[in-house]
Amino acid sequence: MKNFLNFKIIIAILIDSIVAGLAINISNYIRLNFLEDIRVETVCASLLLPLVFIFIGIYKRTWKYFSIDDLWSLVKACILANILTFLTIFIFNRLDNIPRLVIILNLFTLVFFTGGIRIVYRTIFEKFIFLYSSDKARIPTLLIGAGDNSDFFIRANERTNSIYNVIGILNLDHNKNKEFLIRGVPVLGSVKDLDKIIDKLQLNKKNPQKIIITSNNLGAKDMSNVMKTVDAKGMTIGRTQSPNQLIERSNINSQVKDISIEDLLGRRQNKLEHSKMKSFLKNQTVLITGAGGSIGSELARTIISLGLKKLILLDISENSIFNLANELKKQVQQKKTILVCCNLRNSEELEKVFIKYKPNIVYHAAALKHVFICEQNPTEAIRTNVFGTYSLANLSEKYKVKCFVLISTDKAVNPSSVMGATKKFAESIIQSKDRFSKSATRFITVRFGNVLGSQGSVVPLFKKQISNGGPVTVTDKDVTRFFMTVNEAVALVLNATFEQYRASASLRGCVSVLNMGASIKIDILAKQMIKLAGFVPNKHIKIVYTGLTKGEKLHESLYSKAEQKVEIGEKGFFLVKSKLSNRQDLIKKLDTLKNSYNYSNTIIKSHLLKLIK
Repeated sequence: MKNFLNFKIIIAILIDSIVAGLAINISNYIRLNFLEDIRVETVCASLLLPLVFIFIGIYKRTWKYFSIDDLWSLVKACILANILTFLTIFIFNRLDNIPRLVIILNLFTLVFFTGGIRIVYRTIFEKFIFLYSSDKARIPTLLIGAGDNSDFFIRANERTNSIYNVIGILNLDHNKNKEFLIRGVPVLGSVKDLDKIIDKLQLNKKNPQKIIITSNNLGAKDMSNVMKTVDAKGMTIGRTQSPNQLIERSNINSQVKDISIEDLLGRRQNKLEHSKMKSFLKNQTVLITGAGGSIGSELARTIISLGLKKLILLDISENSIFNLANELKKQVQQKKTILVCCNLRNSEELEKVFIKYKPNIVYHAAALKHVFICEQNPTEAIRTNVFGTYSLANLSEKYKVKCFVLISTDKAVNPSSVMGATKKFAESIIQSKDRFSKSATRFITVRFGNVLGSQGSVVPLFKKQISNGGPVTVTDKDVTRFFMTVNEAVALVLNATFEQYRASASLRGCVSVLNMGASIKIDILAKQMIKLAGFVPNKHIKIVYTGLTKGEKLHESLYSKAEQKVEIGEKGFFLVKSKLSNRQDLIKKLDTLKNSYNYSNTIIKSHLLKLIK
């Protein structure tokens, strides 16, 4: 290989030497309109240009990847070579045979021929030698998204030993069906016509085998239709990395990844506005309850780098906060983390935390959240989710916490389960405190749906079931849920903290709700996860319908009919208002709830559901 490379360099030197000699003669002819004997000048030009190119490193740049950057380096090398050439000629004969205009003409001629040869070579290599010779061995591919990402992908695809043969592009805009070209590849129409386009290509014996999504804006409906088409046509699907990565990395094959569970949300991910939160959290002492859980731990990972004074990680599980603390210490050098192993229901121990560490901001993520377990243990759910929240909120008020944030769930909307009812009660406590309390503490409630991959969610359960060969268990064929990523959940919590803290008095007591788009059928999610694992649903992996569990609803909602939706113009979430109990009514309800502990689980649940209406 080394000898081959040396041989290629020698050939390049010979070509450039010949070009340099021709260039000075052509330039002289253009000026004089006749050929003059300039042998000495020709020799000087033929020798000096390759020497300058070697010195500048032009021969380290491969012709088949010749780019604008390479051209600019070539221009600079030609300028230097041109100057040295005519200085050398001047030493020999004072430029007696060369008109002064030739100096300028020669520069342009050099750049034209040396650059032109390289551009022609790259074009021939890409269009005739590499692409067409290997089309039969490459995968006929359709791109979805007629934008910059497709342009980047095709460029990277042309410059590497790619396995993809891009035969067409589909536009996301349903109103733009007119054909046009992106780097020679036709835009065949809209993604809504994917089935028809594939059928047409098959009739023309162009059988697409893979779809690659290059856009980040593919909607939920379109994503669902694409997945159905892929399944029906027996194709495969993937998506690209970011455009920058496509350009920077040489191997385009590694830049195409499988569709992830997050992609199935079919919407743009909500992101955190770091600058706002950094100014809000700087030099603050932050307490996170349930810090070892999915939301609590991701909150900690996100905010630890935002200039905190201290971060208090509170959880009943010592292992979870110990592991998290070790992870965070790798992230930041300062010893900012404090570990507190404490039961939320132990108000005395909890108060010691406030006295000792004086938190300014509290994120309350601790809760019993498994519907089935809460149904079996309603008293425990009430003690943790209701009275634990009440105690924590009171301590926050007593010790003048700047901001208290309750992390709630869509199961609190029209609840049918103990878990949902206790979270609704917790919401009422925090909303009432925010609306009616005269303290300076802001009490904020954040509500969202299921978090993909969180502890106890269906996604890790389905993954485990698929890896075990099935079956995948779904409660009901029609059950739907709202989903979000853990990063979105944290972004919502933090953005809502900032926005609600500075909201007007009229918006006190409102709940911040993530705008999560359309709900997703769990049955479809299960089937898509099976497909992503490379299996066929109900052929390789069976799906078994077990029936709704006690307390489980068929469909969840983001807010109830009794709540008023308030658009605030903030991207990604909205507010809901509801009728709230004052402090005295709330205390009566809490007393009633506490007095129901000795009854049966059914009666306790009944009392709980009545109290939250």
